[in-house]
Amino acid sequence: MFMNLVCWLAVGLVAGLVAGKFVNQRGDDPKMAIGLAALGAAVCGFIFAYFSTVGVNEFNTRSLWGALVGAAVVLVGWHVARGLAART
Repeated sequence: MFMNLVCWLAVGLVAGLVAGKFVNQRGDDPKMAIGLAALGAAVCGFIFAYFSTVGVNEFNTRSLWGALVGAAVVLVGWHVARGLAART
């Protein structure tokens, strides 16, 4: 369980770092994107592993892909929310 959490956080940190370099953050701190991606990856990786047949007792590469998707969804949601807030 602990190793999966570390892997999910690592995936989220890398995804946040990459997204922070490619996306115009409108003056936001890049640490926010990295933290949100890590949080989204950890939550989605846990949810994916919980509902999969393997569970969280052993290393599961599919849960890493789920964590990557979770990080991307959280980052896209954050940037959409920031874009809508800037328009008002």
